[in-house]
Amino acid sequence: MKASKFVVLVGGILGILAFFLPMVSVTRQGHTATVSALQVMKGLDTVSTELDKDDVKVKAASYGESASLENAKDGVGAIKGIVMAIFAPALLLVLIGGAGVARKKFGRVAGTFSLLFGLVGLGIGAVLKSAAEGDSGIGLTLLLITGLAGIVGGIMALVKPERLAANNLAVTQLRAAA
Repeated sequence: MKASKFVVLVGGILGILAFFLPMVSVTRQGHTATVSALQVMKGLDTVSTELDKDDVKVKAASYGESASLENAKDGVGAIKGIVMAIFAPALLLVLIGGAGVARKKFGRVAGTFSLLFGLVGLGIGAVLKSAAEGDSGIGLTLLLITGLAGIVGGIMALVKPERLAANNLAVTQLRAAA
């Protein structure tokens, strides 16, 4: 189906857009606070920068906590990796959908990978949305839509894969000749 590659591409773009939109929106005592994944990454960069300062290293050494400081830096790096991994399925869906648009075909292999990455993205979005317990923002909803788009586009491509236009023309010419 010709639409399958566009469904996957748009779904992936929505997932990348979710990186910049509020993932969580909390309202307590009349005050609302929102946080996006971009803000989390910037905050983790700030923490990492602070941990690299010489005065922090001197203080940690004076307390005998140099190993704890290194563990904290490793932990910040691991958290950044986890935040980025949340959006990996969306990025991969954009790449698959974009390649399908560029190649003008979207076959079963692309459909299979779209389906798998869509399932992973939907699973991640569902876990995060349930963990937010009603405080989820539009970013988490877009992650769910990204997963669903990958699944739908993948199933569409598996049911009726799109062949290259030149192949379709050759098959049509062979049928006409027979």
